[in-house]
Amino acid sequence: MAMATRYVMARKAPKYSDTDPVARRLRILRHHVVGSEHGSQARFASQVGIEYRSWNNYESGWPLPRDAAIRLAKSINGLTLDWIYLGRDNTLPMSLYRDLAAAEKAVTLEEVSSSRPSSRKPSKNSSS
Repeated sequence: MAMATRYVMARKAPKYSDTDPVARRLRILRHHVVGSEHGSQARFASQVGIEYRSWNNYESGWPLPRDAAIRLAKSINGLTLDWIYLGRDNTLPMSLYRDLAAAEKAVTLEEVSSSRPSSRKPSKNSSS
């Protein structure tokens, strides 16, 4: 009797894109709380009690589990699950609404500047 061979395909991480609204709102939220400088993902994840690798995955487009979303809502005053999952901002406190709007502008500027090709010209090698 021949044994059946089972192939298991490796899961590929989804690539972050602007089309994933939850991942984008998570980036906006992190930017609001800790900024966007180097190491901000790790600092934010530690501050809200989520493992860094998991947070990185959520910002990259992996689905955000309900328990992690609840943890976020509990740790950030005024944050709602409606905003995290659906983008509904009409129930946010006005101060948080304004802060998140400002953070969204900053994130958008970062995305635009990182997507532009470098304006530096390649250096010519004089030895050729």
